[in-house]
Formats: sequence, C-alpha cells, structure tokens
Amino acid sequence: MYFKIAHIILWPKDDTKEKRVISFDLNKINVITGDSQKGKSSIIPIVDYCLGSSKCTIPVGVIREKTEWFGVVIQFEDRKRLFARKEPGVQIQSGEVYINEDFKEIDEISNPFSMTNVKFLKNRLNEISNMPFLTLTDQTDDDSSGKRASFRDFSAFQFQPQHIVANPYTLFFKADTAENQQRLKNIFPLVLGAINKKTLILKQELKLLEQELQKKQRKLAEINQYTDNWMLQLKDYYSKAREYGLLKNAPESSSEWTSQIYVEYLMNVSIDNSVSVLQVDIHATERAVKELQNLTKEEVDISRDIGTERHNLHKFLSLFDSEKKYHASLKTQLERMEPVSWLSKFVEPNQECIFCGAVSNQAYEELQHLAEHIVKISESSNFIDKSYDILDREIIKRKSKLSELESSLNTIRKQKLLLEVESENIRAIRQTENEVYRYLGRLEKGLEDYALVHGHSEMQDEINILEQEIEKLRSKVNPKLLAQNLKGKLQQVSNSIATYAKFLGVENPNDPVLLDVVNLTLRKQSEGRDDFLWEIGSGANWMGYHIATLLALHDHFLGLDWNPVSQFIIIDQPSQVYFPDKLQKQSVTEYTPDDILKVQKIFTAFAAHLSNSRARGSSAAQIILIEHADEITWKAHEDDVHLVKRWRDDEESEDRALIPSEWLD
Repeated sequence: MYFKIAHIILWPKDDTKEKRVISFDLNKINVITGDSQKGKSSIIPIVDYCLGSSKCTIPVGVIREKTEWFGVVIQFEDRKRLFARKEPGVQIQSGEVYINEDFKEIDEISNPFSMTNVKFLKNRLNEISNMPFLTLTDQTDDDSSGKRASFRDFSAFQFQPQHIVANPYTLFFKADTAENQQRLKNIFPLVLGAINKKTLILKQELKLLEQELQKKQRKLAEINQYTDNWMLQLKDYYSKAREYGLLKNAPESSSEWTSQIYVEYLMNVSIDNSVSVLQVDIHATERAVKELQNLTKEEVDISRDIGTERHNLHKFLSLFDSEKKYHASLKTQLERMEPVSWLSKFVEPNQECIFCGAVSNQAYEELQHLAEHIVKISESSNFIDKSYDILDREIIKRKSKLSELESSLNTIRKQKLLLEVESENIRAIRQTENEVYRYLGRLEKGLEDYALVHGHSEMQDEINILEQEIEKLRSKVNPKLLAQNLKGKLQQVSNSIATYAKFLGVENPNDPVLLDVVNLTLRKQSEGRDDFLWEIGSGANWMGYHIATLLALHDHFLGLDWNPVSQFIIIDQPSQVYFPDKLQKQSVTEYTPDDILKVQKIFTAFAAHLSNSRARGSSAAQIILIEHADEITWKAHEDDVHLVKRWRDDEESEDRALIPSEWLD
C-alpha cells in the first residue's frame, strides 16, 4: 500500500511561534543524524502516536512541554492526508484528534483542533488501508472481534526503535505482550499473501453456515428434549391403557423403550362394546405407588441442587453489586481530581510563592503524586470493567442452570400429581365407563399433539443440506492447503532474509535461516541444529537479522496483488551495536575505517532494497534512518540518501534539534 510519510509537524503551545515541519523524500533513504538528546528518538513515538497508538510514548521533557499538537502528513497514493493528536499532558494519551484530508500544500493546513476521537481515527485508517471486516481465525467466541486485522497491527513491520533493533528476544515492534503476539500471529497469513480476501470471505461464509447448522441442530435437540418430557405422559397413558384392559397382551414397559415404541402400542388401543368386560390388572396400584416413590427421590435430589445453585447465584449477585459500588467510588474520585490536569499547567518545579517569595517544590510534587494516583484509579476502573463481563457470564450460567432444574422439578411434580390422584381414587373411578371414555379422549388428543410436534423430518432435511454445503466450502478452504501455501511464502521471505543478512555482515551468512511466525523470531540452521535468534549471540548479528527481516518482508509485500502494509520503515540508531561508547565520547570525525565500514553495510542493504524495487518497476519502501553517525558512513550511496536533518552543536545553523531554539525563548 502506497502509504508514506511526507512530513512530521509540531505545533507549539506558544501560538506566537511558527509550527515545526520536517519533510521526507518518499523514494530514498531519509537520514536524521545528530548528537544525543536532540530529539531524534522521538520520531518513532510521534509517528506511532499520530497513527492511533493507545498510549503516548513520546518522551516527557522539553518536547511535550513545548508542543501542543503532533501531526503526520501521509502521502497516500496521489493524495496527502494529515493525522494529528494533542499532547496528553499528565494522561496516558489524548483522545483529541484532528484529521485533514483536503489540502495540497502544508501552508494550507490550519491549526489543529479537537475534531474527533481515537476510535474514529483507527476506523479511518482501516478504511484507507482497505482492511477486510472479517476475522482471521476460525473461532466464534466472544472475543472474535478482537481477532480482526487492523491497521494498527502492521506497526510491527514499520518501526525498529533502539530497544528493538538489536533485541535478541523481540523481533517485531510491540510484540512483547501475549495479546499483541497472538494478533501478529493471526495476521501473518494475510500480510504474506498465504490467504487473500476471497479466502477470508469463504471462511466467513463457512462460519455463518456452521452457526446456522448449530442453530438448527439445537432446535432439533430441543424437540428431542421435548420428546423426553413426553415420555412421562406416554408412560402414564400406557399404564392406564393396560389398567383399563384396552391393550391386549401388552408387555411390561422397559426403560429402553423410546417414545415411538409407546406411540405404536397406544395407536392400537381398543375398547369392547361393553365396558363391563374391561379387565383391570391387579398390580396396577402397586406399580403406581412404586413409580411415585421413584419420582419423590428425584424431586429431593433436584431440590437440593436448586438450593446449591441459588446460593451460588446470591454470591455472584452480591459480588456484582460490590463491584458496581466500588466502580462508582472510583468514578467519583476521578471527577474530584479533574482540576489536577489544569493546575499542572501553572505549577512548575521550584516555583516561587507569589505571597511570601519562598521557593518550594512541594506543590509540584503533590500534583505529580495526584497525577500518578489518577493513573492508578483509571487502571483499577478498567480492570473492573473487564470483571463485569466475567461476572455477567457466571450470573447467566447460574440463572440458566436454575431454570433447567426448576423446569425438571415442575415436570416431576406434575407426574407425581397425576400418580397421586390416581393412587387416591384409582379404586373409585378406574372401572367407570365415563372415566374410560375420558381417558380415550385425552389419549387421542395427546397422540395428535405428539404427531404435530415430532413431524420434524423437514428440519432434518435442512440439516443434511447445510452439512453438504459446509463440506463443499471446507474443501475450498482446506487448512492443509492453506498451511502449505503459508509455508511456501515463509520460505520465500526467509531466502530473502538470508540475502540481506549477507549485505549486513552477519556471522556465517550462508547458514539457512527461517522466519518462525509461531514463535515470532528467526531460526538459523547450523551444524544440523536449529538455533533461535537469541541463541546466535552478538549484537551485530541481532541488528543485522532485524533489518534483513524488515527489508525482506517489504520486498515480499511489493509482489502481492493486495498489500495492506504501509510502505515505510523507521529504524533508530542500528550502529549502536558497533560502537556505543564511541557515539557518546568521540566526535564523528574520529571514526576508524573499520567503524565506517560496519555502518556502510547498513546503507548497502538499504540500497539493495531500493535497487530490487526499481528492477521490478515498483516503489520501494520509504526508509527513515535515525543515526548518530554522519555523512562519511553513507557517502558511497549518497545518490540514494536524502539528508533530512543534521542536529549538532557545532553546526552554524540554528536548526540543531527537534524543538527549534526559538521555541525555548
């Protein structure tokens, strides 16, 4: 996706000052070089923040003290778009967002103002990148929305800050938490082209059909469950039919009988012309009493289970109420502390009292303490929000279980009532003509209802058709074929990583290397064994493989029909692995030839990426390199390099840092 950084813009809190604009070349290696503590390492956090990061990691200090809004101008195909966010003050982030997609030149951009929020910003970036609104996993749990690919996920392929570029344990940006790692694993088949939008649509159709099948199967199961409830009534009908002599030579019922067997017998119920010839089984009353005893035992067991579930439900409801009260208390505390952010703007360290003239740091420290307390309260409040979902699920489970138990208890009590009435009055009414005819009427109506409820052959046919359609779709999204395709894509990228690693001077560059998307690292095959990245050793090796992986991935993205990954890479000071002490103690003119050669390899790899892209007739990824090293390290590739800024104290120019000197006046 042609999505590159054209400008970074900073607006000062002092509106009498001019905004700060840093411009980049879209097709070259952009270099920002300078001394330490000039604001170079803030470039990645600024871009990440403006593109929807949930936390502002821009370093506190002069940059945030002097800047009101941070903005990034994106060149998206043939159009520029500005995304800006407000400096958050003491908060973790600011929800205030400004978007401008209707301008041609920087001078046309007005001062930002609060236009929308971060959620809208993320959704807009998803729209621009044409992200499919489809999940990337086959799961259908409550968290399936969290498994959708998002523009934010692709920051893993764009940023390499200092703590990542040579990190043996973390290969990708923000892949240091379990949640982010899982999301990155989910999106890899998509970004590598192992699956495409068509495959995702087929998988979504398959998921919907499977959900529809589950609904129909549940409905059919409910009917079958209703059949089980019918068993009690059918048994009663059968017992009375034998008692009244309406079934000739009918066998004793069995616990293995299905409802259909009872129905088949009851369909043959007949009565002689004379009621007086009806024969009554002498053991009918004894059987009724025995059945009544069994039902009483079941009633006791279910009642005991109901008591246990009610106790559990009471506990969960009490806990839920306590959580609500605690959450309300936290909200009240946050509301009371709203003035803290406002006061922080007017209180500085070691401020002089306007009444007595004493210099004190106490007010500033108290406000900082309150700000930290606000963060803790916000974190506690967020934790309680998550606990609500868990408690809701448990409460629903308990209520559902209680409903099932109470339904079963009602069924048993109805059956008991039938048998108790029968036991009490059996001798008085069972041989009367009216009772027999009433029984026959009830039996006839009951059999009609049974036939109506159990005529579900059409539903079974629908289930069969759904199962056939699901099998067809499963053959098109065969997991084995998708896995083979992913394996092939990974091998292509891994071969490219090995090629770039040679440019970067890693040890044993001819050893095969494999991108491991399960563990989100690299595996190097050496002497018949696989070594993970952290087992290889040497900061230069780690840095080399980090850069090689990013370049290889962006090479691969260029060859895809649909590529949702932005075409820019920002890398912060990779040369730190070669001479970190020298960068702090020596001037740039004191590099040794070996120092220069080592850093030149980085530019050689970047130049190879640009050359590969030109050979394919496509636009290479925009590279932004933040370095302490100076021009001597890229001189051999100066045609491919655009020097964005040189921030050094010995420069004659006033432009010596990210924050202009005029802002400090």
